[in-house]
Amino acid sequence: MKNTIYHKAVQELTEKLQAVPYETLSISSYNKSYIKGMIPAIGYFLKIYATCLQQGIAGSGKSPRELTMIDFGGGSGFLSMLAKSIGIGHVIYVDLNPLSVQAAFRLKEYTGTGADLFLEGSTEQLADWCRDTQSKPDLLIATDLIEHVYDLKRFFAGLISINPALTMYFTTASTPYNPYVKRKLRKIMDSCETGSALSPNYFTKRYEYIRTQFPSLNEGELNEWAHCTRGLTFGDISNVIQSDLKPVPSDPWNTCDPENGNWTERILPIQKYRDYLKPYAYDVIVSKGFYNEQRDSLVKWAVCKCLNSLIGLTGKMGLLAAPFIIISCLPQGSSCKSDNPLST
Repeated sequence: MKNTIYHKAVQELTEKLQAVPYETLSISSYNKSYIKGMIPAIGYFLKIYATCLQQGIAGSGKSPRELTMIDFGGGSGFLSMLAKSIGIGHVIYVDLNPLSVQAAFRLKEYTGTGADLFLEGSTEQLADWCRDTQSKPDLLIATDLIEHVYDLKRFFAGLISINPALTMYFTTASTPYNPYVKRKLRKIMDSCETGSALSPNYFTKRYEYIRTQFPSLNEGELNEWAHCTRGLTFGDISNVIQSDLKPVPSDPWNTCDPENGNWTERILPIQKYRDYLKPYAYDVIVSKGFYNEQRDSLVKWAVCKCLNSLIGLTGKMGLLAAPFIIISCLPQGSSCKSDNPLST
């Protein structure tokens, strides 16, 4: 497929999605609000999705109609819609949030474009369906998801159990390279951990849980355990306290909601992803993201245009300016290549 096909698909879907009367659709207020925030820059998001699709299709050795793709953590289903628009044969949409599943299905009903299958759940439900139907998807794309996954070791094991040759592409703004992005995200982490972004914040949640579950601990011990269990769920907190082995958080900022394990924009070194995937003989390649050039202001457009040119022309150094990265997880020996691969 040529770039012009992707460009045309992005343009046509952008126009279609901008014309949808979302307020009149029978979807949740949460999804209406989420979509409302995306629509002004929907062309930009679709361009990101198209970049992942182009890389995945080009390296698959198959035509689009021969591919089965997983839109994992699919949200409103826009990636699924674009995948079908460019001719992907079978698209499986998966999301843990039932409201998002409903919204994606309603949007398919309204637009006539969308996933072939909608699954509510996570890796376990996807693996069950694939096993029951003897299906082996070729390609998985997940956007703004991997930085929230609690247990990446288990996550990757579950996905690769579906197909040991599955190619996976993850976009994330939690880049370990861009100093501005890191500083901004770490402020958010600090606010969730001990600040006022959430009430109660994560430290308070852990403290109260430990105080309730382990009433024999004194105030000093409570505080110590509440601090050192940052990044753990309630179940894992109980396990480490019972073992009396205090964990040492590997990063000064990364934190998660102890109720559900949802990480707050976790920033990980790329080597961590390589370590998780090494047992499965996978390579990890990093691609540089780009800024949104669709701006109302001429000045903002010019700045973003210049930044994108700088990112594209400066090799690995461009990672320092890129607003997001694409993490490509590819079976060793795979022909999949990105248009700006970096073995960092």
